[in-house]
Amino acid sequence: MADADLRVKPDWGVLTGIAFTFFALGVTVNVLVLERVGSEIKTVVAAIVVNSATSELAYLAVRDAGGSVLAALIAGWVVASRFGLLAAGLGGRLQVGRLHRALAGLQSFDPNVGVAVQQPTSHGVMRVFWMVTLAMHAGWWSGTFVGVFLGNIIGDADRLGLDAVFPALMLAVIGNLLRQRQGMTAALAGGGLCAVLVPIAPAGVPIIVSLVGAAIAMRVRVPEGTT
Repeated sequence: MADADLRVKPDWGVLTGIAFTFFALGVTVNVLVLERVGSEIKTVVAAIVVNSATSELAYLAVRDAGGSVLAALIAGWVVASRFGLLAAGLGGRLQVGRLHRALAGLQSFDPNVGVAVQQPTSHGVMRVFWMVTLAMHAGWWSGTFVGVFLGNIIGDADRLGLDAVFPALMLAVIGNLLRQRQGMTAALAGGGLCAVLVPIAPAGVPIIVSLVGAAIAMRVRVPEGTT
């Protein structure tokens, strides 16, 4: 399939890859959560209520490091706050009613927004957004139940290498953007800030601060006729 076709509609291979990524993420995260809370019901409820792997991981990281429950909750909230920014970025590309816009805002995550905003038309943005969203949920929920109810069989999920799947997906999502001058500028500036702040800043803060990279990229002039 040509690049132009992929921009309009991801093929089944792409959607399957996204679903598998979130399946692996669901298994990994929920095995870790189950080990800490010791309850299948609490683990499933956390997956439903939080609905964010990165927020759950931030919570566990702070708690395991000896932080208070409040500090852990704040860390999870800070990490999750980026979804509001993603929703705002998606909103500018939508030409739909308020209810549809609200539903899309509640489902705005890194991969579906990252792929959707690369589409050339508002219709394409919405179509691709929901296709990727369905693939994400199919993988996340199947992985959640496998991680919760078969976690004792799987054991340490890290030894299977599942923790590397999500970063690989994100690189694939932003691959086209990295070929653009503004995208590369945002990646270098934001990534550099994260690299500096991760060892010294509280969980989630480097991600939020890295948005400065996007602000810098917006000031980069793109010559006419290029992307």
